[in-house]
Amino acid sequence: MSTPYQLAFTLHGHAADVRNLCAPSPEIPLLLSASRDGSAIVWGPSSKSKEWDVKLRVEGPEKRFVSCVGMTRWNGQAYLLLGSQSGILSSYILPSPDTAPPSNDAPLEEPQHTLVEHRQNLCCLDTSKAGLIATGSWDKSVIVWKDFKKALTIQSHDQAIWAVKFVGEDRLLTASADKKIILHSLDIASGRSTHLQTYTGHGEPVRGLSLKPDGTGFWSCANDGNINIYSFDQPSPKKTLSGHTSFVYSISAFPDGSGAISSGEDGTLRVWSETELLQTIPHTSNSLWSSAIVFSGLSSPYIASSSSDSTIRLFTKEERLMASAEERAEWDKEVSGRQLDKSQVGDVKQSDLPGIEALGREGKKDGQVIMIKNNGVVEAYQWSQPTSTWQQIGQVVDAIGQGRKQLYEGQEYDYVFDVDVSEGMPPLKLPYNVAENPWIAAQRFLNKHELPATYCEQVVEFIQKNTAGVTLGQGGGGGNEYVDPFTGGSRYTGATSSNAGPSYGGGDPFTGSGAYSSSPAPPPQPQRSNGILPVKSYLSFKQMNINAAKAKIAQLNDEIRSSNPDLAITDNEEKTLNEIYALLSSPAVSLPSPETRDSKERYDPEVFLGLLSKWPEDKRFPLIDLSRCLAALSPHFGKIPSAPKALIQACGLDAPWSPGKSRDTNTLLSLRGLANFFVTANGRQTISQPDTVESILSVLRGVEWSNWGTRKVSVATIALNYSILAVNNTFPSQLAEKLLDLIIHALNNEKEDLETIYRASVALGNLLVSPLSGSLKVGEISNGKSIITRLASEKGEKRLKDLAKEIEGLGV
Repeated sequence: MSTPYQLAFTLHGHAADVRNLCAPSPEIPLLLSASRDGSAIVWGPSSKSKEWDVKLRVEGPEKRFVSCVGMTRWNGQAYLLLGSQSGILSSYILPSPDTAPPSNDAPLEEPQHTLVEHRQNLCCLDTSKAGLIATGSWDKSVIVWKDFKKALTIQSHDQAIWAVKFVGEDRLLTASADKKIILHSLDIASGRSTHLQTYTGHGEPVRGLSLKPDGTGFWSCANDGNINIYSFDQPSPKKTLSGHTSFVYSISAFPDGSGAISSGEDGTLRVWSETELLQTIPHTSNSLWSSAIVFSGLSSPYIASSSSDSTIRLFTKEERLMASAEERAEWDKEVSGRQLDKSQVGDVKQSDLPGIEALGREGKKDGQVIMIKNNGVVEAYQWSQPTSTWQQIGQVVDAIGQGRKQLYEGQEYDYVFDVDVSEGMPPLKLPYNVAENPWIAAQRFLNKHELPATYCEQVVEFIQKNTAGVTLGQGGGGGNEYVDPFTGGSRYTGATSSNAGPSYGGGDPFTGSGAYSSSPAPPPQPQRSNGILPVKSYLSFKQMNINAAKAKIAQLNDEIRSSNPDLAITDNEEKTLNEIYALLSSPAVSLPSPETRDSKERYDPEVFLGLLSKWPEDKRFPLIDLSRCLAALSPHFGKIPSAPKALIQACGLDAPWSPGKSRDTNTLLSLRGLANFFVTANGRQTISQPDTVESILSVLRGVEWSNWGTRKVSVATIALNYSILAVNNTFPSQLAEKLLDLIIHALNNEKEDLETIYRASVALGNLLVSPLSGSLKVGEISNGKSIITRLASEKGEKRLKDLAKEIEGLGV
C-alpha cells in the first residue's frame, strides 16, 4: 500500500457509544450511524467545508439504545431503518444527500413504520436491492420483511444472531454466537427458507459479515480475533488473517475487491488485503464497534470507525481530504497518551523490558506491538509498515478496563464471573451488567442452576465485592417484585423501599391456553426486611406480553370489522396503538422516569381511550390491559383526568354488579390499572383528586365482597396505595373515614386469602401512623385493631402476627 490512511475529520453528534455504521451505497456520499443514546443520524457532505454535517437525526420509538441502522427503498421512497435493543424495527423517510442540515429546534421526524416482532435486542439488519429487509436478534431468530410486513422467519441458530447479509434476492447469510455461519435460500412467496450450507472455522461468536464484490464468497470476523475469507462452495475458510488482539466486531470489504477493513475491542481499525495486514490505525478508546467504507467522490474512499467514546472518525489516503497537519499531530498525541490494560498487551514484567533503544530496530509486520521501559513508565509502540516507523499507542496500566464487554451465551455483559459452588465441580458462570439490580442477577443465577434460594445473599455479596468501585444499578427488571400468591412465588412483606411490581399470570381468558397472558409472572424475587410501618412502596401490576396482546387485538379487530365495521380500528387509532406497543416493548432503562411531569411521549391517550370506550364489552379486555400497563409506565397517560373513570366504565363498575366472563376479566384488569396509577407522579396527582377518590372508594365499597372473587387482592392493593398517600399527606383529608370504612369492610369479610388480609392490614396501619389519624373515629380504629388481632391469631402467619402486634401498640 503506497499511501497510508490518515485522519480526515471527526463527527460529533451522539452522546453515547456509536454501535453501528452503514454506508448504503458505494456511489453516494452518505453515512448512517446508530447509537446507544437512542438516536440515529444521517451524515453527508457539508456545503461549507470538507467535513460532513447532520442531514437528519431521529430517535427510535423507545428513545434509547439503537443497535443498528440501514436504508431501503419502497414505492420510490428512501427510508432510514433503525433496529433497537427492545427488538423494534422502525423506518423514517430519508432526505437526499444535498439536504440542508436541520435547525436545532426542528421537530424530530416520526417513524413511518414500527414493527414489533423480535423479543430481544434487534442487533443487525441488511437490505437487498429489491427492498427486502433482514433483521437478526438476540432471540435467535432472523426475520425477512417485504413491504414492511413479515415474509418469513428463520430459526436455525442456537444462540444470538450477530450478522445478516443478503446474497442477491434469494439467499441470505446469517452469523451467530453459536460460532456458525449459515447460507439459506429464500422463497418469499411461500414464506419458507432452506438451509444450504454451514460454514465453520471460527472458535468464538461470529460478529460480522461482508460480501466479496466479485460474488464468489465473503469475509467474516469473530470474537476469536480472526478474519476469515470464505468461498460460497466451501464450508471452511480458504484464508484466515490474524492481527487483532481481542474481539473483532466489524468487517467491511472494499467495493473494488482490494481487501477489507475491520475494527474491534483492541481499539484498532485495520486495513487488509486478501493475504496480509496492510495498516493498523490505533484509536483513543478500546471499543471500536463498527466500520464502514464511505464514498468520498474521489478515487479512494473514506474508511470510517465508530467508537465507545461517542465519536465517528473518517480516514483517507487522498491528501486534499486529510485533516490539517496540526489536527493530525493532535490526534497522534491523543493516541500516544492512551492507557492500555494488560488484557490488551499481555502481562508486563518491567525488569525484562528493553529501553528506548528497541525503537531503533525495524518491526516485523504492520501492527506489531512492543513495550519498552522509559523513565519508569511502560510504553506501548506499534509498527507502521507504510511509514516504516514505530508509533506510540499508549501507556500500560495494571487494571483491566471496565468498559470491556464479555460474551456469555451470545449476549454481552460487563462481567462474567466464575463461581465455585462445590469442591471437585467446574465453576459456574455468573453474567452481570452494572446497570442491573444485583439481587435480580443473583436470583436468575440460582434459578438457572437450581441452587437453593438461601444462597441469594451470598451471591449478591460476591457481585458487590467483585465490582468494587462500580455503582450498581437498581433497575433492569425491578428490584423486589411481588409475585401472585395464586401462581406461587414471593409475597408482599411491606419491607421494600422501591416500587414493587406484582404479576398475575394466566392464559387468554376467552380462548384458554397460553396464547395471551395479561401479565406473566416473573421468577420469585428476594426480599429484604427493613421494618413494617409506615409502608411507602406503591404496589403495581406491570408485566405484560406485548406481542401477544398485539396479536389478540388484531384478531379481535378482524372479528369486529366483519360484524360491525364502524367500530373497527381506524388509521389514526392504528398509529396510536403502534406507538403504544413500541413504548411498552421498551427495556426498563428506556422508559420515561415515573417522576417526570412532561415525558414527551408520542401517542395520544385520548385517541386510545376513545377506542377503549367504543369496543364491545366482550372484545375490549386486551385494550384494558394496555391501559393497565400505561397507567404504570406512562406519565403521559397518568395526567389524563378522565383515565380512571374510563377504566371504571370500561368494566361496568359504575353499573349494578352482574357476574359474567367478560365482566369478570375486564374488572380484574381495570382494578389493576387503577392500582397502577400510583406508580407515576402524574398518576398519583390524577387519582388523588377528591372527586376521583370519592368515586373509586364508592364503587369499591358498593360491591358485595363475595362478588370480588380473585379480584379482592386488587381492591386491597388500591386501599394500600391510597394509605401511602395518607402517609405522605397527599390524600384528601375529608375522605379518610371513607378509606377506613373500605379497609375495615375488607378485613371483616375476607376469611381465606392471606395476601388480601395482609395488604388491608398494612393499609390500616399506614392510616394510623399518617397525619390523618387524628380525624378518624376512635371506635372504628378500635374495631380495626381487634379484627387484625383476631385474624393474626387465627391464621398464625408470622408477618401478619408481627404487623398486628405493631398496630396494637400504636397509641391511637
